[in-house]
Amino acid sequence: MLNDEDIERYARQLVMAEIGEEGQEKLLAARVLVIGAGGLGASVISALAGAGIGRLGLIDGDTVDISNLNRQFIHTTDRRDQLKTASAAHFVAGLNPEIGVCVHEGQFNAQNAEQLVSEYDLVMDCTDSPTSRYLINEICVTHRKPLIFGGAVRTDGQATVILPDVPDSACLHCIFPRSEVDYDQAPSCAQTGILGTTTMMVGAIQAQEAVKYIAGFGDLLTNRLWIYDGMSSEVMIVDTKKDAACPVCTGAGR
Repeated sequence: MLNDEDIERYARQLVMAEIGEEGQEKLLAARVLVIGAGGLGASVISALAGAGIGRLGLIDGDTVDISNLNRQFIHTTDRRDQLKTASAAHFVAGLNPEIGVCVHEGQFNAQNAEQLVSEYDLVMDCTDSPTSRYLINEICVTHRKPLIFGGAVRTDGQATVILPDVPDSACLHCIFPRSEVDYDQAPSCAQTGILGTTTMMVGAIQAQEAVKYIAGFGDLLTNRLWIYDGMSSEVMIVDTKKDAACPVCTGAGR
């Protein structure tokens, strides 16, 4: 049951017919793993903490650098060189002290992936590494955990929702088939640049999809790829579909 402080804090959500008390209670009971506390993670973490997600798991092995601060606004200049997860937890405590935060040490990798994902109801991919993204996708498919993907570089962004429990839901590999490309050579934000507004846009969409999924309202971006072009301020939705030959989410790969 919501207490008096909950009712006051989440008043603007409670008056929404799509959320109400029942939806807010679902949000407060939810456990969400945020992988990456950088640009996308900053928007996702702040939005989910504000919305009242009961437990946030945070994992990111990097430390705060001054070059992060044009977009990673949950971090501050005086927290340079701190682990991003510790800085993010500090931010959440200041914004919403009722939220439970679990900080996981190190990077998300093949050694800790299964244990981490199994502990949560929903996974947010806020990474910037293709290798990590494919690993997250595979583990979520294996454990049948819903996954919300986001990607951003320069002024461009993408997002989609992957629901392994839905038979025809395309996974990340269906949408972006993995090749033999050397992903270490893929251009990074450090090389090509990125605007803070880009990660804010994409992270906001990711967080919105998370709230919709948990509270149970609206049409999710399942089998749809949301594409943002900041140069023209245009948004396009591209339909996607499950690949019958996908080695990850079809019977052949599971």
